[in-house]
Amino acid sequence: MLIRPMSVADPAGLAILESSVLSGWNEKQIAAELQRQAGAALVAAGEGGDLWGWCCGLYSGNDAELLKITVHPERRNNGIASALLQDLELLFVGNGASQLFLEVRFSNTAARALYEKRGFQQTGRRKKYYKNPVDDALILVHRMEDGKNQDNSFSEWTA
Repeated sequence: MLIRPMSVADPAGLAILESSVLSGWNEKQIAAELQRQAGAALVAAGEGGDLWGWCCGLYSGNDAELLKITVHPERRNNGIASALLQDLELLFVGNGASQLFLEVRFSNTAARALYEKRGFQQTGRRKKYYKNPVDDALILVHRMEDGKNQDNSFSEWTA
């Protein structure tokens, strides 16, 4: 698996991937991430170019926010989300961010376990934030390490 920046050729395939998850984004929403001035979007792709997952976020000053992370249902539990999140954090730290915020469905125990393992802590809760189905959002924050001495290149992972 290779993690790389999202390209203009990716949104259509990512929209298909998104159609298999709750709160999925459409192609237009995904493509808009390529236009963000202070944003980043990464793709996890297999050797044949198959899209296995993606993530995106934005940063401003010390703060960064994870907006979306999705992994193909058949590729979950193989470290893809963790690898995407790690590389996104490196990009954010390289741009001066020191803390990363996100919102996660209360019922998404797999994602919550990933974020807890990566050092995120709950700072709030939004009641009935999500629709279809209705669910609360937990607000999490992670204090990221200083990336000055880290290699900020993208990772190649075996999954």
